[in-house]
Amino acid sequence: MVKRSIGIDMGRFHLRAVQVAQQPDGLRVEKVFARPTRRSTDSPIDMLRALTTEQGFDRHAEVTACLPHHAVFFADIEVDATTLQELRAGHASSLRDDFPIAAEKAVVQVCSSRPSPNGRHATLVATTSIDLLGEELARLAEGKIHPSWIETPITAVHTAIGYNHPDCNEGVALLLVVDESVLSLAVVQEGNLIMVRNIPLQLPRDTDQESVGRQITEVLGREIEITWRKLFGVDVEADLRVFLVAPLAIASDLTEAIQDVLGCRAILTDPFARVLQSEAIEDASPICVAEGLALRRLLPREADRVDFLQAHTAQTQSRLNLRKELALCGSLLIATIAVWIGGLFVHLSRLESNYTQVKEQIQEVFQQTLPGDKCVEPLAQLQQKLDALHTDGGWLASFQPGRRTPLEILGLLSAHHPTEGDLEFDDVLIAGDSIRVIGQCGSFATLSGWQRTLEEIGGLEIVDEPKPGKDAKTGRVRFTLSLSSGRRVQ
Repeated sequence: MVKRSIGIDMGRFHLRAVQVAQQPDGLRVEKVFARPTRRSTDSPIDMLRALTTEQGFDRHAEVTACLPHHAVFFADIEVDATTLQELRAGHASSLRDDFPIAAEKAVVQVCSSRPSPNGRHATLVATTSIDLLGEELARLAEGKIHPSWIETPITAVHTAIGYNHPDCNEGVALLLVVDESVLSLAVVQEGNLIMVRNIPLQLPRDTDQESVGRQITEVLGREIEITWRKLFGVDVEADLRVFLVAPLAIASDLTEAIQDVLGCRAILTDPFARVLQSEAIEDASPICVAEGLALRRLLPREADRVDFLQAHTAQTQSRLNLRKELALCGSLLIATIAVWIGGLFVHLSRLESNYTQVKEQIQEVFQQTLPGDKCVEPLAQLQQKLDALHTDGGWLASFQPGRRTPLEILGLLSAHHPTEGDLEFDDVLIAGDSIRVIGQCGSFATLSGWQRTLEEIGGLEIVDEPKPGKDAKTGRVRFTLSLSSGRRVQ
């Protein structure tokens, strides 16, 4: 199966497209489309749609497009290894002072990097903004074009020249691209772009081609001198190779002017030096940019290749993942709150059920305790009843500080009741500290023994002698004993 790739160069005043096929005999340019877009009636969107519907371009081929010159900025900077890795990962925070784009809006790509003598890395960085990239993608989408790769015109030119003229990747060479409004310079060292400059170009339309060549050569001479001194600190070599991409109308005059005025060796780029050309192609428009874009998908991928679309997709995916994580956290938080609120309602239901059960138990206790009373406020009614009982029985529990209570006195009498002699209490009267015990026993000895026991415990004191008497009928000894409880031992 033949693999095809399409390159689309949509500049400010032109639209060019090239379809390249990878065939058994090599790479072949199958289709070329080139139209100017200077007039207000020229519609790039309609031209894009016509590529597959009218011009015969393969709608299933992968498409590579480039941003216009004004949408891309280049910077030659020195960074450490850590910053270089961050740049390759798409983080532009370290370049906030190098580009006229906010770091959060920048899409960054590393074109090349080389070690510097100071241990850092001289790096060529290309960047565009998310907004400019979005505008270009929107234009392509409106024309029914969905690219898989977005790069820059100068990197596409480097690809085309590097394939058709492999010697440009040996030593140092200069790539010169003359567009309708931009003069692009790119310095290539051992196959790597190390500096790119885009210079606005304004040429009168009525100027003859020879004058155009001289004007461009004058600008080129100044810019090459500035570039070489910045990069290498020396003057330009006399045999510098300049690979030229220019409209055919001025290409010959410009080549002669570069060789005569600058003394450099100018090489007019041939887009078909190593790429086969279909017989049907007769268009003489400069297709080097579009051809380089199409070749991108058919040549082996290198380490540092500019692809703004992939970088933008990665950044968008990262933001999307962050939004998904935040949405997931929000959902979990909402679910947690919902479960918590549900638990509160369940707990409230249990409390209401327990309250109902307790209320029923209170009413049941009330009915058992006060069967004759009407149940209105059971707790208040039970409390009133308890208070009344407490008042009625207060004499039994009331005592002064240090004085024995009646229960304590009865406890002492019971605890020291003799186990033998059949001593019984008929009556016990307690009034304050005074105690009177009326009882009977089987013998006087039992009464005497109990008296001694009371005297020994120290809790009671005998006030009057008991004066016992024997009952003539029963023969039992009856007595009345007066005691004093005294004070509790503290």
